[in-house]
Amino acid sequence: VAEAVVVGAAESGGLIKPFAFVVARNGARGERLADELAVLAADRLPPHQRPRRIVLVDELPRTATGKLQRFVLRARVERT
Repeated sequence: VAEAVVVGAAESGGLIKPFAFVVARNGARGERLADELAVLAADRLPPHQRPRRIVLVDELPRTATGKLQRFVLRARVERT
């Protein structure tokens, strides 16, 4: 994993749940990486803190000054 961020986004029913966005390091395989991260989260986090979905992305959205644009990621989750 090169970078990762977790955002809270509304699921159906309006509850806010955690969703993870991950930028894979060179050579990491997408689906396998997401599965490994889900297993790691299940081993180390209580159920309410585990990401509901792990989304692999090429890059995380940032402002011109380099800050993460969490609202963009949140909107991406809420659209689906």
